[in-house]
Amino acid sequence: MEIYNEQINDLLNTKAVNLQIRGTQDNSFFVEGATVIECKNPNEVVEVLVEGTKNRKVGSHEMNKDSSRSHSIFTIYVISESNASGRPVKKYGKISLVDLAGSERLKDSKSEGIMIKETGNINKSLHVLGKVISCLTEKKDPKKISESEKFNKKVHIPYRDSKLTMLLADSLGGNAKAIIIACISPSSIYSEETLSTINYATRAMNIVNTPIVQVI
Repeated sequence: MEIYNEQINDLLNTKAVNLQIRGTQDNSFFVEGATVIECKNPNEVVEVLVEGTKNRKVGSHEMNKDSSRSHSIFTIYVISESNASGRPVKKYGKISLVDLAGSERLKDSKSEGIMIKETGNINKSLHVLGKVISCLTEKKDPKKISESEKFNKKVHIPYRDSKLTMLLADSLGGNAKAIIIACISPSSIYSEETLSTINYATRAMNIVNTPIVQVI
């Protein structure tokens, strides 16, 4: 799926646009009506990824002729079965591959028309993501928090301020590990943007989660 101008579109069904986010009992979120395809092997997974990527919104401006105009999220649900202990055991997992559209300055990209609105929405959602990451880094390792601290220090995480952060809530602050690949320019012209990106990624490295295997 993609998040385009704060609207969620299904990249495997181009007629399914503006899908709605629903909450769950464990305070996570999902997209209602998104296409789910069962895959039997890694090659089939890649085929689904390639097909969805073809339908993603892209545009051209002064800095990039193939600029992503949306954030894309490709979610893989994994179920493994074993019988090592003499009874069947199923383990459940989820991998979210997220490609974020890069932040832009209008004076550099010289975007016009609809691209101005796209840039505004991209930058706003990235700003909220940065706030969420900063709030998560304020949370301490649960093993080192005293009972008094648990009572007095409750950090509000603004997941609901953006559809992007709602969908990444369980990846960043839930039962998960997150890996961020930060793309920077080697040019000194963009040193300010490079420093900002490195600081962004550094804050994300300080998020402390304790993932637990989901077994049924």
